[in-house]
Amino acid sequence: MTEGVELIFEVSPQDFDREVLEVSRERPVVVDFWAPWCAPCRMLGPALERVVSSLQGRAVLAKVNIEQGPSFAAKWGISGIPAVKVFKDGKIIGGFVGALPESEIRRQLSAVLPSEADELVAQADELAARGDWAEAEARYREALAVNPHHGRASVRLAEAALGRGDYQEAKKLVSTAASTSPQGTEVESLLGRIWFIEQCAENGGMDLCQRKQAEDPRDLTARFNWACCLAAQGAYGEALEEFLKLVQADRRYGKGAPREAMVRIFSTLGEQSELTRQYYQRLASELYV
Repeated sequence: MTEGVELIFEVSPQDFDREVLEVSRERPVVVDFWAPWCAPCRMLGPALERVVSSLQGRAVLAKVNIEQGPSFAAKWGISGIPAVKVFKDGKIIGGFVGALPESEIRRQLSAVLPSEADELVAQADELAARGDWAEAEARYREALAVNPHHGRASVRLAEAALGRGDYQEAKKLVSTAASTSPQGTEVESLLGRIWFIEQCAENGGMDLCQRKQAEDPRDLTARFNWACCLAAQGAYGEALEEFLKLVQADRRYGKGAPREAMVRIFSTLGEQSELTRQYYQRLASELYV
């Protein structure tokens, strides 16, 4: 339970904006629209309170007696009671109608409310934004302990692992993230970075690849390996230029490996990047003009 937060409270229609809509910008608010004469409402109420109490502050429960404002209930689309609406950031994100059993209430709310892992990741994001990365990383790891398949926690920890040169840890974390959201742009970007790092390492590392390319600039394989090392170091402009030269020298080299490498960099940079736009056009002109 969150210190100092009242988890269950009654709200009048007059105070709804302040106590529900405004509060929902900080945490989700489950609203129970009910009336004293409604027998199903009296059945739902205790079960709903137990479920919200078990969420340990990830949401609060506001109880609204619609007899205090019948027209107010209509404003929120309440045509029958008991009715439950979930508000977040001032908007309805879910809900249900009727006196459901406790297990179904829990399932319905779980579908729209942030999980414990989601809450930990949100806290970690705030810490990271303030520059407190050590504490942020601890929260991300807590989130993974709660949910080992949490995509965002895995991505952020993978980025940190790459930053400190722990490529095996990064690869493991990205694999976890990919199983959760395989088409995510952040996941695609990390996969691309790791691919270049592995290619560079497999061919002897940056110093060796640079030396071989300098010894024989006409050696396409040496140029390809050197370009991979440049990309591994984040020198994407130089890497794209080298890969483009390979395409110009031999479109069929490596069964199109230079072109595929360029596409990996485009994915890493994003389609809004000036480098992506510039080199996509240049690549297209080489391949299709």
